[in-house]
Amino acid sequence: MDGADSHALSPGPSSASGAPPLLQVRGLSVSFAAEGGRVPAVRNADFDIPAGGCVGIVGESGSGKSVTSLAIMGLLPQPAGRISGGRILFEGQDLLTMPPREVRALRGGSISMIFQEPMSSLNPAFTVGDQIMEAIRAHEMVSAKEARNRTIELLRQVRIPAPERRVDEYPHKLSGGMRQRVMIAMALACNPKLLIADEPTTALDVTVQAQVVELLRGIQQRGTAIMLISHNIGLIAGLADEIVVMYAGSVVEHGPSARVIGHPEHPYTIGLLGAVPRAQPGDHSLVGIDGTVPDLRRLPPGCVFRPRCPFSGPPCREAEPALRPLHPGHGAACHMAPLEDVA
Repeated sequence: MDGADSHALSPGPSSASGAPPLLQVRGLSVSFAAEGGRVPAVRNADFDIPAGGCVGIVGESGSGKSVTSLAIMGLLPQPAGRISGGRILFEGQDLLTMPPREVRALRGGSISMIFQEPMSSLNPAFTVGDQIMEAIRAHEMVSAKEARNRTIELLRQVRIPAPERRVDEYPHKLSGGMRQRVMIAMALACNPKLLIADEPTTALDVTVQAQVVELLRGIQQRGTAIMLISHNIGLIAGLADEIVVMYAGSVVEHGPSARVIGHPEHPYTIGLLGAVPRAQPGDHSLVGIDGTVPDLRRLPPGCVFRPRCPFSGPPCREAEPALRPLHPGHGAACHMAPLEDVA
């Protein structure tokens, strides 16, 4: 990668038109109160999401993915959660300095979220139709009849059979796949500009996972930007234009999906790709990542991935590496990158 250091590394993707990104996350840091002090859950995260684009956030449990999404939505658990630094710009406005009333108006309207567990996110005491209609009427001045008609149409769009009947059913009557589609319908109720999907295929069988992915692809094609959160880099690669890899609360690599998948530059990304099942017949090899995610209360000195890294060298013990450019639009936080030089 000759001349890699001469390439400017933007925090993330930009639109083809050159317009500013829809969402800009800059230096975001989030911590939680715990016994003995505060625990850093997200540390100085930077990335962008362009209008109409799809950006995948990938990493193991505890990497900071979901906490980042909750910070964007203004839904961090209080009073334990605290944003200790950074900015979150949506259409140029900083959500962190915006009055709470204005943030609530955006939430569920211009910015919507599909949560990990649809059964715990849906209220068992109300029909699925009532819950979608409530979302519509919270943001738009429409009649109950119009809200119901729109709800039935939304259920039809997310491919729930017999939507005229399902609209009056309770969540426990629906399968896990149908409940996830109800969550997607609710998130789309007010035509959001940004949809955050947090592990949208968790606990679903392979066939239903594929259907949910196709739904998300169609949503993006209609112009909605998507922030797709998953521990499954294979799922991310099939849908996202750009990939952001997080580890122990930090962004350790980001770039165009094809570049990150084809030429990963952080050892952690290489490990995640090694854990993806192969498509070739007879190839059942999976390569795990040694060790475990560090305790966020006691991060190791230097590079936080060093204890698990097969490429680590003396510089890795001395300082945590900064995200730096290695190719246009592609960067990694690794002292030893480009890794072909040390492999």
